[in-house]
Amino acid sequence: MPAFPPAYDDSEAQSELPRTSAPVEQFEIDEDEVFEPMKRDGFLHRAVFATKRCVFTFRDRVVGPLSQIMDPLYEGYNYFHSKYESSVMRIGNPLVVKRLLYVLVVVAGMYLLTQNENNDGISGSSSDAFSSGKFYDLEKLATTLKAYIEPRSLEENIEYLSSMPHVAGTTGDLALAKYVESYFSNNGLQVPELQELESFLNYPKAEGTYLKLADDSFAATLYEGNSNEQMHMLAFNPNSPNSQGEIEAPFVYANHGDPQDLQKLTDAGIMVENAVLVVKYGGDTPEPNKVLAAARLKAKAVVFITPQFDIGGKPQDDVIEKINVGLTRVSTGDVLTPGYSAQRNAVGKLSWENSLTTAKIPTLPISWKDGKALVAVLNGTGHDFGDGWYSGKLEKKLKLSVQNEERSTHSLWNVYGYIPGREQADKGVIFGAPRDSACFGASTAASGTAALLELVKIFTSLQRRYDWSPSRPIYFISFDATEYNLAGSAEWVKMRQKELMKGAYAYIDLNDLASGDVLSVKANPLMHDLVKEELSKVELLESQKGKNMKTLFDLYKSQNGGNDRISNNMLENKNYLPFINMLNMPSMEIGFRGETFPKHSCANSFKNFEKQTASSMNLHAQVVELLGRIGLNLAENPIIPFDFSVLADRLMDYSLDLEKYAKAQSDSKLNHLEYTKLREAIHLLKGYANRVNEFRHDRNEFVAGTSSLEPAVLSAARRNLNVKMTEISSAFLIPSQGASRAGYLNSLFGLPFNAPEHDDDSFEWNTFPFVRDGIAENDHKKAQFEMERVAQLLEIASQYFND
Repeated sequence: MPAFPPAYDDSEAQSELPRTSAPVEQFEIDEDEVFEPMKRDGFLHRAVFATKRCVFTFRDRVVGPLSQIMDPLYEGYNYFHSKYESSVMRIGNPLVVKRLLYVLVVVAGMYLLTQNENNDGISGSSSDAFSSGKFYDLEKLATTLKAYIEPRSLEENIEYLSSMPHVAGTTGDLALAKYVESYFSNNGLQVPELQELESFLNYPKAEGTYLKLADDSFAATLYEGNSNEQMHMLAFNPNSPNSQGEIEAPFVYANHGDPQDLQKLTDAGIMVENAVLVVKYGGDTPEPNKVLAAARLKAKAVVFITPQFDIGGKPQDDVIEKINVGLTRVSTGDVLTPGYSAQRNAVGKLSWENSLTTAKIPTLPISWKDGKALVAVLNGTGHDFGDGWYSGKLEKKLKLSVQNEERSTHSLWNVYGYIPGREQADKGVIFGAPRDSACFGASTAASGTAALLELVKIFTSLQRRYDWSPSRPIYFISFDATEYNLAGSAEWVKMRQKELMKGAYAYIDLNDLASGDVLSVKANPLMHDLVKEELSKVELLESQKGKNMKTLFDLYKSQNGGNDRISNNMLENKNYLPFINMLNMPSMEIGFRGETFPKHSCANSFKNFEKQTASSMNLHAQVVELLGRIGLNLAENPIIPFDFSVLADRLMDYSLDLEKYAKAQSDSKLNHLEYTKLREAIHLLKGYANRVNEFRHDRNEFVAGTSSLEPAVLSAARRNLNVKMTEISSAFLIPSQGASRAGYLNSLFGLPFNAPEHDDDSFEWNTFPFVRDGIAENDHKKAQFEMERVAQLLEIASQYFND
């Protein structure tokens, strides 16, 4: 074999091949030709190719391996499925058995989910499914609520709201109404609305109004400040009639004008008839009642002396308070529509003479300085009232003229908004505050309105933060014309009386929140335990703390001698009166009291308010937190936190106080009133109240044991109980009291006609008002009749819980 293979001669090989195929055509190549690259395929062709490559890659790298893994699992599933089917068939009907197993699996799953859930969560729902789900954590909401309260915000609002005079129906009043409306809207309240109502209003005029001695040796200064050109500075009493010209008559001083003061004049042989009666503001009798008593004695007019006030350590004797003289104890609201609303009524208004709510003689307030000078003219004659001031003997005469501007129909504006409820949208809690004032109203209307705005901010902030809405609605209302016989709140209640009797179950009044440092708590007995519970959760300021004192509850007990008893004596001329006396709606008011302050004068400015109460903003914040907690509990608690057992206990105490009141009267027949039926009815209510407490306890125990799961049947029973608790109040309303007290329908709670305007701790005035009226009139039959009627109504009310 040769070392190298022979060379391959292609031409020779080809020449030796047989010519059996077509000859291969030869092409010449042009060496100088320019090279051109192949044209690329179109975009669609390339996209299809790329897609196929991805699909093939995914199939090879993912689907294939997974298929190899799943095949054994699938074979295992088939094996166990066949075993499962055969086992089911051995147990019984496969369809029935499978359904039972499905239910067991679902229930077990729900149980595991609820056990693993964070039970301290703040959010939840309250639907009407098998379970109502998680309820909202009240304590976490309340704790968060505190974080939104800003003393600085309260201060700024009080300062702005008292920066202008805002007598009801004036431009200043309307400006603040629009401010409140915009605040409601900006914070997200539902349907914020400025509601226009109409009422009788009157205003002072400098021209034609004067008070002077008949010999012109003295004339009273009938305005505050340095000028009589501004209406809000002028002296007048809202709802006072004009004098129909000049009155010239002798005048007599009668101390505070209380019944015992007038009796002293009679005993001294000094007659009030055809005289001008000069009295001090204050005492035991409301100012309108003093005017009524003077009119019955045929006096020609009443002059009120404003007390001297100490403001910022300096005495001020030139203050003039402007206090309503419309007869609130007959009917609240427009003095020309007692007991009914003219807003939607074709009856129209009564004449001034025919209305029992109107004052029948003119009145005029003066300052302490002028009052002292006027009484000094009497030269120490007549009866000595013990303070160096004498009645006089009708020897000196006054000339008096009152010429107010009267508007029988004038606009006023309430502002309304609410947070809707998620469960019982037709039952709600109401926060209300006065907005108008006699002048600037820093400590009263501005204080209450600022608190109202702060509560709006707090609750809407909770809404946004937690996507929360209360179980039942929360309403916020700014009332106008509070200084005019509570016209704003009373007319609002009259217009919606039937609706409110069914839909609202608690009223919280915001007024005069911090004018001292003594904590005052007044509430309907149904809410006593609730108030105590929330008092114990609000911490004290450092300046308030003492030995073993950490909360407002500790402070309240300390200031009341270790007693935690809560008063029900809501007697003042405030917006809770229509709610209590026309609706029997459980109401409350809480605030710091103690300092006397000229609430109804132009001295009630922000500057003076700051001088009087240096720590008032922190006290305001405390009260707002407390009221916010109470309102939250009332609106969010699954069962409305009314305790009818406490109500029954307090009613028994009130019946004993009623007997004490009767025995304190001069008529010996009143000592023989029979209280047996009343106390038996209260005992019956106590029995049914215990059933309510048992249901509440059992329901709460059940829900707590099931991680807040509430079956639909239990949920329906709970809501039904809430309805009963809210509607039971209307059982005590008696619409047949007649014109004598047309605005007073409540036979269980409310004001007797002769009750003092301020709580004197002598009696439980705000209970059994019609019985107390009969006792005060020494009418044994009337008192006994009214007592037996209350007993019958208590028996009827008890049956609400027997269904």
